[in-house]
Amino acid sequence: MKVILKRNRVLHCWAIFDLFYIIRFGWLNISQGRIPLVDDILSFSEIYPQQGVYPLILFSFSLLFNVSVIFSAVMFLKKWKYANWIVYVQTPFRLFFMIPSVSILPWMFKTMSIKVGAMFLAAVFLSEIIKLGTFYLTREKSS
Repeated sequence: MKVILKRNRVLHCWAIFDLFYIIRFGWLNISQGRIPLVDDILSFSEIYPQQGVYPLILFSFSLLFNVSVIFSAVMFLKKWKYANWIVYVQTPFRLFFMIPSVSILPWMFKTMSIKVGAMFLAAVFLSEIIKLGTFYLTREKSS
């Protein structure tokens, strides 16, 4: 089967989605008078003593994921040879935190006033299947 997907186009497509996520994340924070990530860390440090270790683990993974999206966008734009590995590492976190790779989905669901959780769950899973599939089909085969 001949693959019609070009690796460069796939990388640029997913970079655009990551950049949209970063811009949206920044905009939502700034519009509330918050500094992205910095205010999250400061807010969490205030409530951490009452919450315990489990929320610290979740917060740490969430923070790590958000930073990794910045790196993945850069790696996709630079056409990094091993970009597929960052996709494979991010996927479980995207599924756990319900953050689709097709980052326009939350915006579309909100704009269209869709509030059905099962539909969003299915959209997130479909989004990740599509992303993994495009990277699998365009992977560089070793000789």
